[in-house]
Amino acid sequence: MMHEQLLQPTQAPTAVKIIEAALPLFMKRGYTAVSITDVIKAAEITKPTLYYYFSDKEELFVQVGLHLMLMMGSQLQEAAQGDSTAERLTSLARVLLAERNADMRLMRHEMFEHVGPANRDLLVRAFYAHLFGPIEAVMAEGLAQGVLARYPAGILTAMFLGMSDSFHEFGQQARLAQWSIATVGHFANPMLGAETMVDLFLHGVRGG
Repeated sequence: MMHEQLLQPTQAPTAVKIIEAALPLFMKRGYTAVSITDVIKAAEITKPTLYYYFSDKEELFVQVGLHLMLMMGSQLQEAAQGDSTAERLTSLARVLLAERNADMRLMRHEMFEHVGPANRDLLVRAFYAHLFGPIEAVMAEGLAQGVLARYPAGILTAMFLGMSDSFHEFGQQARLAQWSIATVGHFANPMLGAETMVDLFLHGVRGG
């Protein structure tokens, strides 16, 4: 079993500086479009310095992923401290729907497209430890209290994450700029927020 310490990103100050410079590049352009030279310029370092901390671009990308997941995981852990299941889910949804955290959707896609099996396994383990785990714990408690029912906590967590992906897709007008203005207007509705997402998750759309 992989040691949990491997699921934590490096904390060396210079390495963190490089990771923080690389993160917006990878998230904006994708893995293949970002070069080591791009990262060096953004971080304002030399090539030997980068290769001192990271053996290649893949290792850097993995560290960016771990850094992003640890950051989001900390936010999710804090959000999971509410009084009721509905309050906790709403706080979790706010974290997932935060504009910066939309990066995780691209990260999940890129890690399956461009990362080798060993590093992909590391990122998947980190995803379940830092992101999936805090949400699943709230679902498990909701099931124990009778607030949630019918499906196991893992299935409910996957559904919740899927809903957050959909709300990101249709809740941001800028992401749909290529659509007609009339169509965009519906999907840019401010109701597509955390409260609506949790209401749909808990109660669905069926009338009384």
